[in-house]
Amino acid sequence: MVPSARELAHDLVETLAPEELPSFALVAEPYLTDPRRAEKQLRDHDDPMGFGLGDALAMATPVIALVSGSVVTALSDSVAASVRDAGGKLVRKLTRKKELPPAQEWTPEQLDEIREVALARALDLGMKKAKAETLADALVGALLRRRDK
Repeated sequence: MVPSARELAHDLVETLAPEELPSFALVAEPYLTDPRRAEKQLRDHDDPMGFGLGDALAMATPVIALVSGSVVTALSDSVAASVRDAGGKLVRKLTRKKELPPAQEWTPEQLDEIREVALARALDLGMKKAKAETLADALVGALLRRRDK
């Protein structure tokens, strides 16, 4: 089975921040359904109560959801571009569903690219380098575990 951004994010929260699982559905939903809007609201939000990106980053779920979505999108775009020339209907369906290409087809180079996308996105969201690297590694690990099921 090919994971969606939601499934991938859930796997990562389960691995990296299991204490956030009870609130996963509620917290992750805006980041998975409308990531641009949710991220913009976080970045733009500056109220006297002090809620904003810094407070959201205290929880791993928002960053994990945004990173998962970015990775799934990047993979879908990459596969779509490489197969579009061949007229691949399956890839267009996968791209529309925001699902990853079949895992058994990933090369070591693609897995390195996946890790780099995840790392860059986490750093862009303000995650410290050590935590961002842990997230990127866990993301690749989660994909490989799902492949091997």
